[in-house]
Amino acid sequence: MTAAAPRPRLEGVEVLRVVAVMAVLVIHATPFNQRGRLGTAWEAATVANQLARFAVPAFFVLAGYFWARRTPANQGDGAATRRLVTRLLALFAAWSVVYILPFDGALFRQDVPHAWMGQLGRNWRWIVTHPGTVLLQGTSGHLWFLPALASAVAIAAVVRRWLGWRALVTVAVLTAGYALLALPYARTPWGLAVGYNARNGPAFALPCVVIGMALARHAPGPGWVPRGAALLVGGALLSAVEATWLAHAHQVRLTHDFVAGTFAFGTGAAMVGLANPAALRQPRVAALGSAVLGIYLIHPIWLDLLLPVMQRARAPWADLAGMGAVFLLSLWTSRALARRARWRWVVTTR
Repeated sequence: MTAAAPRPRLEGVEVLRVVAVMAVLVIHATPFNQRGRLGTAWEAATVANQLARFAVPAFFVLAGYFWARRTPANQGDGAATRRLVTRLLALFAAWSVVYILPFDGALFRQDVPHAWMGQLGRNWRWIVTHPGTVLLQGTSGHLWFLPALASAVAIAAVVRRWLGWRALVTVAVLTAGYALLALPYARTPWGLAVGYNARNGPAFALPCVVIGMALARHAPGPGWVPRGAALLVGGALLSAVEATWLAHAHQVRLTHDFVAGTFAFGTGAAMVGLANPAALRQPRVAALGSAVLGIYLIHPIWLDLLLPVMQRARAPWADLAGMGAVFLLSLWTSRALARRARWRWVVTTR
């Protein structure tokens, strides 16, 4: 069997991926939160946080789309699926080792190395006492994306092969309902108390991957832009309505990893990117797309190192400047690793 040719990169998708990883940075850096009221009112920090929530579901949808294009059901290409799942889990294991180390910039201004070693010990004790969380999330909160995608792809492959497409859609709908009831709607009368963060694992990822697989059954066209934009805007508005209702009726913070509207929010963004409209065909920005996974994996290191400086300024301009610096430093690190054959595997699934 000859090796499959690498898929051509769509500039619209690559630009979307760059915008999405910048949105993830917004979520993690929590800009404009000088008064510490994130999630308690619809202020700038909360609005920015929730507007950025299209990013992760869009990543999942795109992953499902391109995986389905590479592995049509009638070909049963299990080798490609095994390679993807193995690479994701290898990345998860490698970066979980990296993030055992403390990167908090404040530690390097204290009693070095004692403060750093003390934090390293606390990190290790947390790992030992939270094995379930480490299994699903790793040693840094953002790493949950990797095992979630790996498990979603594996489940989708098995269900599609042995039970068929309709069964897979049914499973995806059920897991989406479970994820909603176990996390954002947990405090409602019909909510579920599961004792762990339902964002982790396949419950949220699988429905998004299956949506991407459903999109892969059709060829993108100009009609995807208005439909995707409608889903994008509608999903954002529905998310805001859900968050507001949950806050008023059940005293839940306004900031959510996902609500029902998030699925439409991310799907709409992915559809616009896949349609490859002229507005997104920006070669210079698209050229950064190959570094997006590395940026995602690396950025918490630079964020932790620079966050004390950003927090000291306590001003919106400092938040924006700090996020810009984190993005550029993460981009530089990702590209530096990718240029070395020995380390390229830690920033790419290829």
